Amino acid sequence: MTAILVILMVVSIFAIDALKLYIKRRRGETPVPEAIPAFSAVRFPKGLFLGENHAWARLTELGEMKVGLDELLTQALGYVDEVEVAPAGTQVRKGDHLATITRLGHKVEVTSPLDGTVVAVNDNVINEPYGVHQDPYGRGWLATVWPTEHTEALRDLKVGDRASAWLGHEIQRFTDFLTARTSPELVGALAADGAHPLIGAACSLDEAGWEAFEKEFARIP
Repeated sequence: MTAILVILMVVSIFAIDALKLYIKRRRGETPVPEAIPAFSAVRFPKGLFLGENHAWARLTELGEMKVGLDELLTQALGYVDEVEVAPAGTQVRKGDHLATITRLGHKVEVTSPLDGTVVAVNDNVINEPYGVHQDPYGRGWLATVWPTEHTEALRDLKVGDRASAWLGHEIQRFTDFLTARTSPELVGALAADGAHPLIGAACSLDEAGWEAFEKEFARIP
């Protein structure tokens, strides 16, 4: 008897919700879509090195460099649909292709921030690409690279407060980049105050804007 009452209660709840939705539709009301959040404040972890292509590197205990994307790229793209990474054994030089990130049909080429050899690929982001956006500095890493020469690999990378300050400046530069490309496609790319990009704003760019975004922020030659 108790089980029957519980089932009837659940059915009643769904019926009430359906009735409310029907009434709203009859009145011409439409459900309010969930607001897209704006970029969060810079939270680049201390101890990570950051390249000008917006790829970070972390030195592991084994001397390898784990590589991923910083929060400018991950927030500009929003949730990632597909990740492709150069296989283990691939030799890369700084600026060479390392990975490709796909979002809503747009592709961004990720270049290596250092010279070395790919020794491991993060299969988790291959199978669950959204991890790149949800946890860019943790489980969203892309590949591990063994540097050709450690000192040389770290020489041109930013670290600590310098990296955080530079990243904050880059997010402001991305905001200005969007503002300069005002078009019908970019309506809603910035928060209401016009001072903060919205998550996934880069996907509002047209083809020319997307190519400019790649060159400006992913350092595609």
